[in-house]
Amino acid sequence: MTEAEFTVRRARPDRPGPPDVEQLEAQTRALRAVDYTAGGGMCRDAVLVRIHRGHELLGAATDAVRTRLFSAVADLHNLAAWTSFDSGHSGAAHHHLDLALALAEHGGNDELAANIRYRRGRIHLHHGAADEALAQFQHGRLAARRCGSGLAASILSANQAWAYAGKGDEQLALALLGRAADEFEAAGPADPPDWARFFTETDVAAMTGTVRTELAQRGRPRHARTAIAALTEAVARYGPEMARSRAFCLAMLAHAHLIDGDLERGARIGTEAVDAAEMLKSVRTKDRLRPLKLEAEKHLGHPAVRTLAEHITAYILSPTHV
Repeated sequence: MTEAEFTVRRARPDRPGPPDVEQLEAQTRALRAVDYTAGGGMCRDAVLVRIHRGHELLGAATDAVRTRLFSAVADLHNLAAWTSFDSGHSGAAHHHLDLALALAEHGGNDELAANIRYRRGRIHLHHGAADEALAQFQHGRLAARRCGSGLAASILSANQAWAYAGKGDEQLALALLGRAADEFEAAGPADPPDWARFFTETDVAAMTGTVRTELAQRGRPRHARTAIAALTEAVARYGPEMARSRAFCLAMLAHAHLIDGDLERGARIGTEAVDAAEMLKSVRTKDRLRPLKLEAEKHLGHPAVRTLAEHITAYILSPTHV
């Protein structure tokens, strides 16, 4: 792929400088914050507008800022993909990830390439394609190794663990979960790039709970107790700036409680999860509540759990405007 394919044909008369790139990066940070807080449907259109501006800048850029611009525009496509995915537009998400990866690789940014691979893998994982997800995570690990990013490696290991848990491979899932924790600790307190800033100690706990819940619902209920501890920690730490992640964790926490036999608490937390999801412009929240619905339907003799199952059903069937 040539450089011309990343640029617009009509160059701007003015040449962009570092302040233009910094402004674009700041806008991406702000829009990513909206995505975390309110869901991809709240900011997807605004991201697409900034992409047009980014390509205009790239078309007029000199060598002095071109490399940084490649990364800035790549991350805009990366964010466009994530907000598209969250809004239920998986085809558009893959299209933006194709462009993001090409731009990141053209600009020599392996750390961003690793993140793009992680996000593509997550889309596959969301749709039940664990093997395709694992292939993307492995490509991401190679990129993380090239740039020496321990944080990127930790993100990928945690998500490989989730994929293997989904396949029912307990041994590999737990081994990769342990490796993710070790890589995160070894990465230290360095200032991460914006696209990886979400992965904190709280997210490590959330991923621990996610993997353990996945194993628990696949015939290994003993993992539910560990999942409950990790997810309770994550829910307590997530603030309003990570509202979507907190909603996801609440759903899994409720699921783990139901598996563990605490139906009253599972119903209460599950109701809180639905209430949190209803505040977001995110189609993905409905998909993430489906496993909880299936678990709740195993306990319809319990009034509170039956009400929860009905609540989730009503939410899933409600129109989502994103």
